[in-house]
Amino acid sequence: MRFQKADEMEKYQSDQSAKNGFIFYTISLLIWSLYDLFIKGNSGWQFTILLFGNAVYFWSRLIFNRKMNT
Repeated sequence: MRFQKADEMEKYQSDQSAKNGFIFYTISLLIWSLYDLFIKGNSGWQFTILLFGNAVYFWSRLIFNRKMNT
C-alpha cells in the first residue's frame, strides 16, 4: 500500500468532512449539556469537553493563520 500526496480535491473533501464532523460534535455536546443543565441542574463533563474542543480548534486555527501570514 502506497500513500500518495493528496490533490486539491481530496484536500477539499477532507476539510469539508472535518468541518461537518466538528459541527456535529459541537452541536451534540451543546444539546446534551443544556439538557443535563435543565434536567439535573449541572452541565456535566460534556460541557467541559465542548469547551476544551473549541479551545483547541480556535487556538490551532490562530496558530496556523499566523504561520501563513508571516
